[in-house]
Amino acid sequence: MTSVLILALLLAQQTAPPEKATLSGTVVDSITGLPLGKASVIARHVSGQDPGASTTTDARGNFLLVDIDAGQYRLAVRRNGYLDTYFGAKQVGDGFGSTITLTSGQRLQGLQVKLMPFGVIAGTVRDADGEPVAGAAVEIYASSYQAGRRRIQSISGPITTDDLGQYHMVAIPPGRYYASARMRRGYGDEVTVDHSAKSKTLPEIPVTTFYPGTLDPSGARAIDVAPGGRATGIDIAIIRSPLYKVSVHVDAPTGFRGGAALQYAIEGFGWIGNSRNINPQDVEINGVPPGSYILRFGASMPQKPIDGADDGVPDGCGSSTPLTVKQGDVEGPRVALGRCAELIGHVTRDDGKPLRRDGVSGFVGYDGSGDNRVIRDDNTFRLTVSAGSHTLDFSNMIKANGLYIKSVRSGNQDFLRNVIILADSEHLDLEVVLAADGGSVDGIVTDSDSKPVPGARVVLISNETALRSRPDYTPSVTANEAGHFEIKNVAPGDYKLFAWEDIERDSWFDPDVLKDFEARGQAVSVKAKDNQTANLTVLR
Repeated sequence: MTSVLILALLLAQQTAPPEKATLSGTVVDSITGLPLGKASVIARHVSGQDPGASTTTDARGNFLLVDIDAGQYRLAVRRNGYLDTYFGAKQVGDGFGSTITLTSGQRLQGLQVKLMPFGVIAGTVRDADGEPVAGAAVEIYASSYQAGRRRIQSISGPITTDDLGQYHMVAIPPGRYYASARMRRGYGDEVTVDHSAKSKTLPEIPVTTFYPGTLDPSGARAIDVAPGGRATGIDIAIIRSPLYKVSVHVDAPTGFRGGAALQYAIEGFGWIGNSRNINPQDVEINGVPPGSYILRFGASMPQKPIDGADDGVPDGCGSSTPLTVKQGDVEGPRVALGRCAELIGHVTRDDGKPLRRDGVSGFVGYDGSGDNRVIRDDNTFRLTVSAGSHTLDFSNMIKANGLYIKSVRSGNQDFLRNVIILADSEHLDLEVVLAADGGSVDGIVTDSDSKPVPGARVVLISNETALRSRPDYTPSVTANEAGHFEIKNVAPGDYKLFAWEDIERDSWFDPDVLKDFEARGQAVSVKAKDNQTANLTVLR
């Protein structure tokens, strides 16, 4: 009888469902520290397969999530008037913040999520006579690091001014911005030919104007927005200017169609004018005000199927040249296409095991442009590129496979530490070897009072200068809710380890930024299949 009871108890224990976990904390304003009620809190499983567990903070900013399955979660929080935030994310765009690990029956308490009030950029657009312009298109540009380089990019798309010529853009993260305005010409912004009564001087047309009032984006005034800041009074007076024509002859091969377009000299501020082909080799760009530009040109073969999965440039290889428009049309620049170069690569593991083919494991980044190319089933890739300097980024592939880059070579040439420089028509075969014997580094990030710093950005940077510009050789992670971090699959070598409480993403690739922290990094030497522990004090 006793044996039967013991067996019944054992069976009951085996069939009892695991005890659920709970998660609680507070949501506060990152500036004032005051609690925030009515904030939506969502615990999302990192697998993305299960529905999120949600609740709302009370008047004191408290939240409590109950009956949560054990597992790893990311905590998303949103509230009217604030930027959407993940727990542990120190800035917008800083990934998904810290991962929260819950065990069966755990009661995790005391989490604090700081929401940043969003900023505002607002102003009025007027014409040259001071009259408000209704329906003007306003564009906002952000300055940020991408792939380790400072870049400008449009973040808003056109915002249309109201009947008073006013525009108002909300949900602006802290940072540096620029603004431009232009008058809409009509449906589709169609190109027209002026048939006004002729005069000796060209008519002046309203053109794209950068704040506070310049045609040249290099003269645009920066708009600095603090957390929750309101940059109002960003008024733009649209300039009138004569417009000119740029005629370009593209020496395209037989059967190819030449193309050309003008871009502002500072990349990221967009394009200028309207291009059309007069014939396969002659391009006309209309509506160009005086200024300094970059003429970009190339060629394509009409109706040719584009095998974009493997070829960076499916047809002819484009190029660019500076071009200045003064007081008059620019007639007849002849531009010659360069002959395409080609990168052929083969990726293998040094232990001979197959590479994973699922998810992002089949992608290789190209020149930090976000332009990813598929690696074929036989682990080869082919990139048709213009002559010049190129860098390949294997970050996605090594993360998906749990590996590191051991070497990138072509014969005796090392392209792990050297930029790939290709001439016209040059062909380069690369052998990329990945390895699985990497080490790891873990530890705790604390502040000056020895308290854990969840969400700290931890970056491992090689002591070799030639490797510091490689995203796939500079791993970064976010400390979890207990301030713990772990960096896996690290190539054996000597590094410095940094932990920042708040730093602009990817700015550590900038030598001018890193030099201010270099002496405060913690030295760590990583060996094959070895783990190093390094507890860090957060940098501010």
